[in-house]
Amino acid sequence: MDAANPLSRWLLAAGMVAAYGCQTDGLSAFSKARGQIPHQPVVPGSPVVPSVPTIPGVVTPAAPSGPVPGSAIGTPDPSVQTTGYSSLPNLAQVADLIKDGTPRVKVVALIGSSSVITHEEVIEAVRKQPELIGLEGHARTAKEKELYAQELRRIVERELVLDDMYTRLKKNGRLSVIDEVKDYAEKSAEQNLRAIRKFYGIKTDAEFQDWLKAQGLTEQVLRRHFVRQMMADEYIRSMLKERTRTPGFAEIRTYYQQHPEEFHAPDRVKWQHIFISFGQHATPQEAYNHAEMVRRQATSGADFLALVKQYDNGLACRNKDGLGIGELRNEIKPVDLEPTLWALQAGQISGLIETAAGYHIVKVLEREYAGTRNFDIKVQNEIREKLMEQYRKEEFYRLIEELWRKGAVRIIALP
Repeated sequence: MDAANPLSRWLLAAGMVAAYGCQTDGLSAFSKARGQIPHQPVVPGSPVVPSVPTIPGVVTPAAPSGPVPGSAIGTPDPSVQTTGYSSLPNLAQVADLIKDGTPRVKVVALIGSSSVITHEEVIEAVRKQPELIGLEGHARTAKEKELYAQELRRIVERELVLDDMYTRLKKNGRLSVIDEVKDYAEKSAEQNLRAIRKFYGIKTDAEFQDWLKAQGLTEQVLRRHFVRQMMADEYIRSMLKERTRTPGFAEIRTYYQQHPEEFHAPDRVKWQHIFISFGQHATPQEAYNHAEMVRRQATSGADFLALVKQYDNGLACRNKDGLGIGELRNEIKPVDLEPTLWALQAGQISGLIETAAGYHIVKVLEREYAGTRNFDIKVQNEIREKLMEQYRKEEFYRLIEELWRKGAVRIIALP
């Protein structure tokens, strides 16, 4: 995706990362954040569409139940009515609309010098939240109010990021990049909309409009959400990709030593299974003779998986790897096999294990013993990623706090 992203191309050419690397105005907080646009709709059966994209490893700060902190609160105008979503007005038009008291959209917040947040955008973000499912009456009203404050805050923070992007590009004389970024985001948004239609089996535009209406959504607001979230995420990701601090070996070792409980490994066994059913043979003796013949082939070096495919009367033959059921203690099925499996070492094959249903032959492929995992490359990489996620989270919080402090945010009305 980086090669196609105009922000990535421009940042590499302009060296913005280096140019802003030594600033102390709090903007270094971008360096640990990374986001991606969602690539798939929600699980079938859910009445919602994809939620706001998130930055992996980053939890968006919880919003207060009331107005957004640090914002000027205006008195809602009862004459302002929501009549649907049209193209967003600029700030000058907003001022005229508010003065005249006849707006086509209900504006709830102004960000910086050019961003407008409408009630329609916030309320549609609320309608996508699964927490509303099954709620009615006062319970639903209270939850909607709570979610409204949260979603408004998230959208404000997204617009603060975009306002910072516009400011930087303008300062560097690269406003033309904005059009490229927007075009890039619009193409990604179109892919998301197509993915939703495909996922729900929607064939025509009319069917799609009916589906959106049933969710309380509109295509224009949903598209705007995808576009602007993509622009914000890509700005954060592209601008500071090379500035993410990587923890050193000493930090990784210290984490391992201070958190031994995170690296406790349980007993684990990976095994293949052949089941010879009594029901497939005329007498128990015939079943025994057949099972013993298979066991001798297995212990003589025959390919065990091939034997599973040829002789198993259970479920293992349907598994491409011929694996048995369960890897941890109290998960092995049937339970009669547990004592044998935990006693074998990797590579060993059992004798015949008789149960009420027939005979079983098992081979242990892998065996891990309970205890603290070794400080090997795999563990080191896991700790490194965990620490990097922690750094991204901390920097993201600092970023948002800094943008709130320096950004011009005005809340005009809350429901």
